[in-house]
Amino acid sequence: MNVTSHTSNHKPDTGAAQESLEVANPWGIEAPSPALIKSPIEFLFVEHNRQRQAANILHLVADGEFNKGGVKKLIDFLETDFAVHVADEELCFFPLLLQHCPPEDNIDKLIERLADEHKKDEGTITDITAVLNGLLAGEKLNGKVSRTIRGFAEHILQHLALENAVLLPIARARLDEKALCALSDMMKERRL
Repeated sequence: MNVTSHTSNHKPDTGAAQESLEVANPWGIEAPSPALIKSPIEFLFVEHNRQRQAANILHLVADGEFNKGGVKKLIDFLETDFAVHVADEELCFFPLLLQHCPPEDNIDKLIERLADEHKKDEGTITDITAVLNGLLAGEKLNGKVSRTIRGFAEHILQHLALENAVLLPIARARLDEKALCALSDMMKERRL
């Protein structure tokens, strides 16, 4: 289940911790350590793992399982943390990559694709949170809604796979210490 593709020697082992969290509480989304933001690529990776946790919860809901506290936390995550993460990527991370990557990396097409997916996600998240709030209010899950929830969960996982397998390794190779410090500072400001 460990999806790390790190090349750095000074990275935290988030895979084992992630796996134990998912087994211990399948309805949980663990917040990252605030200190981790000093290593912005690792912070983004941990945020991606949190989105994987959200996708896992969406799969549980699509399967007809329900945990009121878990669904409330999922809604909060989708409405707040997910949006902050997208802003981190689009306003800070993507522009820095575009500045530091040579044309032969062809990063502009990938970033364009990911940004397009983020825009589509905004509307989908609004729909999904409305459904989740309805479930909290006692509404029943039907087949169409279940497929929509499952489809969004699968989309999240595919999006993250692309970012983790392609984008983050390029960032590790191309962003120098100055760029990483700037990224960290911008991400910190967003959380003040």
